[in-house]
Amino acid sequence: MLNRRTAKVITVCASASFYERIPLIEQVLTKRGHKVLMPSMTNYHGLPEDELAKIHFDLIKEHFRNIDESDAIYVANYDKRGIAGYIGGNCFLEIGKAFDRGIPIFLMQDIPKTIGYREELLAMRPILIGANWELMEKELSK
Repeated sequence: MLNRRTAKVITVCASASFYERIPLIEQVLTKRGHKVLMPSMTNYHGLPEDELAKIHFDLIKEHFRNIDESDAIYVANYDKRGIAGYIGGNCFLEIGKAFDRGIPIFLMQDIPKTIGYREELLAMRPILIGANWELMEKELSK
């Protein structure tokens, strides 16, 4: 368990289709002494497109505020649609936000080789840690 002086604020980023899986990450990081900020876990599927767009925009801004308050982000990039380590549009934006703010970016899985914006993601220097929380904590203590 980390002490209060080494505890960090970690924002979890993930595709909406992974929201049922990420509370376990929150639990593990919380038990390690970190404060964890999560994306909205509300399911807005089925709403008309215009309503969904407005809600989506506010959710993006809300999660950007989480990133602004963070010492790091952890991208839970599970496999999706046959793509190992899927990183969708929202996660790409969130990674860009963290990069712009100088906030370390940690990945669950490597960046997919088939993704069209692979070079941009590589240029933001994310650190592949999987679930090696000790490695994340070592990187954050530098």
